[in-house]
Amino acid sequence: MRIPNWTKPKRGTEPRNFLKVLVDPQEANIDIVAVHGLNPLDKPSHAEATWTAGDKLWLKDFLPEKLPTARVLLFGYNSNVAFQTATSGVREQAENLLNRLEGARTALFHSNNDRTYKSIAESTFGIAFFGTPHRGGNNAEIGGVVANIARSLLGNPSNTFMSAVKEGTFLDLIEDDFRQLLESFQILTFYETKPMGRLGIVVDQNSAILGLPGTREKQIALDKDHRNICKFSSHDDPEYQQVADNIASMVYSAIRARASSEPIHIEAKGNTSSCSGSENSTWQAGFGNKSQTIGDANKTRQFGHGNESENFGDGNKTIQVSGGVFEIRDYIDLLRYFNH
Repeated sequence: MRIPNWTKPKRGTEPRNFLKVLVDPQEANIDIVAVHGLNPLDKPSHAEATWTAGDKLWLKDFLPEKLPTARVLLFGYNSNVAFQTATSGVREQAENLLNRLEGARTALFHSNNDRTYKSIAESTFGIAFFGTPHRGGNNAEIGGVVANIARSLLGNPSNTFMSAVKEGTFLDLIEDDFRQLLESFQILTFYETKPMGRLGIVVDQNSAILGLPGTREKQIALDKDHRNICKFSSHDDPEYQQVADNIASMVYSAIRARASSEPIHIEAKGNTSSCSGSENSTWQAGFGNKSQTIGDANKTRQFGHGNESENFGDGNKTIQVSGGVFEIRDYIDLLRYFNH
């Protein structure tokens, strides 16, 4: 299954449900999936507009500078219908996302305990929330907080969408399901600190945070109101830089965690290498390798059994490891040694 690359759609032609690639580097080593929030006004291109200030969609225009090997995907869905149809609608959209991710053989974001999507759940390292209510705030129930979000978008207290979400029963059920999965993820929580006129702060800190231990959840205040909490018009914006730095830190942690858990299997080969000069680098994997280097500041790496190495000169480095299978974390340590 091929995921389409993103191009700005013509007005009136926007699909309701999709998974699009915003950034697709040739050597991607991690996926980032962006999921928008409420759209009670049924605005076109809401999935893109959520992350856009002016004509800058920071996930596409700025983030690749920070994370050049991250594939960035955008998920779009009809959140208006999802919430109006209560629990079933929200779950259907979650299943829609999982199905599209699974079908495209990408692996990130949200999963329930269904074995069908087990690989997606296991491949998910962290989640970043922007002004997302996880519980009531300022003595309000979570349904009231979500209704307040609808007010900030609608300005219409009689809207049926707002009346539906204010009941909040299905929101509590969704939140309960999610909390059962929290032990598996690292969390970034970005919350707003600027009020929106008479509405004040729409999702306050108490509502936005999950309250996990510091090592599991990083809570970050942004000088933004709810409407603009994930919109950045410039990569020089200090708020964007704070967001990008924290996302990058999570990405690097995810890559390190994956590297430390995956073994590398080395096939048996009998290589022979001979080089002369300075600053040469020799790397041999397998069994019965032979290496001879003549000169200064050469590096030799050999993995396997029965290796032989001869060095002549000054400042040479040789490392030999016996074994057929090596943990990749050990391999990374070896590379770090040689890079020094």
